[in-house]
Amino acid sequence: MKEHIETEEARQLLERFSFSPETESIALSDSLDRILAEDCFARLAVPPFDKSPFDGYACRAEDTPGRLRVVGAAAAGCGALPRLGRGEAIRIFTGAPLPAEADTIVKQEDVTAAQGEAFVPFPCLPGQNVIMTGEDIQAGARLIGKGTRLEPGHLGLLASQGIHQLSVFRKPRAVLIPTGTELFEPGQACSTYGIYNSSSFTLSAVMKKLGLEVSRRSIVPDDAQAVTAAVRDALESDAQLVFTTGGASVGDFDFAAKTAGQLGAEPLFWKVNMKPGGALMVSTWQDKLLVNLSGNPAAAMMSLLVILRHSLERMCGMAPQEEEWRLPVWSPMPKTCSVKRLLRGHLLMAEGRVWFSEHQGRGNGNLGSFVGCDLIGIVPGGSAPLEKGDLICALRLPSYLT
Repeated sequence: MKEHIETEEARQLLERFSFSPETESIALSDSLDRILAEDCFARLAVPPFDKSPFDGYACRAEDTPGRLRVVGAAAAGCGALPRLGRGEAIRIFTGAPLPAEADTIVKQEDVTAAQGEAFVPFPCLPGQNVIMTGEDIQAGARLIGKGTRLEPGHLGLLASQGIHQLSVFRKPRAVLIPTGTELFEPGQACSTYGIYNSSSFTLSAVMKKLGLEVSRRSIVPDDAQAVTAAVRDALESDAQLVFTTGGASVGDFDFAAKTAGQLGAEPLFWKVNMKPGGALMVSTWQDKLLVNLSGNPAAAMMSLLVILRHSLERMCGMAPQEEEWRLPVWSPMPKTCSVKRLLRGHLLMAEGRVWFSEHQGRGNGNLGSFVGCDLIGIVPGGSAPLEKGDLICALRLPSYLT
């Protein structure tokens, strides 16, 4: 088993373990935030016919300027269109199809209409004020690529094509087991020296955003047999991933890490050289992944976001995209650290520049600093104190996690 490894190696080791997600067909109405399992192509041109962008008069450009006889009207969703002859115009409304004999549209406010006639005072050009067939989307064009997380705009786009059933990736099943005698669930009476179980709610929410189907188990006390039984039960279920919180270090009560070996799991690595989030153990058990996260909420979150996220995205059918920027720091950072330091922050526009602005609260248990966090700043181990304006690397979190 590899111990005290760098973040890059931890990610590489995780890439060796992966499974191809299964697919399923679901209704368009149920597809928000699901991951598309195949490319979607346009069945229809959008718009499917030449149409009017506003109320006005449809005519032939060669008949303008001049006084035209109004011979009918065309509205959105109309049936048969009136025919247009030389020197004639058709009253047309927003969204209505353009009659085949017409090639231009004049705005209502530019026309003087009276007694069945419309006077157009200026010459028009063919195609003027006409929304052409396929102007937005050409038939056969790729609409949305495989691996895309479906957002509201995607659903509208697919609906405009009459698509009502989609092939998406089935959500990988995960079990999350919180461990710790000191933990109490919200709504319970908490003991004097107890704490409420916040990690489970934060972590399961992130996992669900990633695309996992998460089953959150009851709190397991710091008891070797109880922890082993809970983990064994989860591994023997239909879950493909099992996560524990707490007990991932080397203390007397860190049973979760010891449990992996007792159950015959094959460790990939233990401990990553970063702070917070370094107390992380990842093992494989048959074709499943067992992840022991820190009991400190912020540390567990950082492990999930920086080390595990890319592999979990692949398992959900997404193609991970890393955005790494070089940004100046907004505030001085006088502290040094022997290992890689991970900072919670956000993008700040000030003084004509883009900055990395660190959030208050670097502690392993500080979850508040993740609120509004869209950047993870990275300071290499052994770096000197930073002054305002010094450059650091920053990972941009995907929008669905911020």
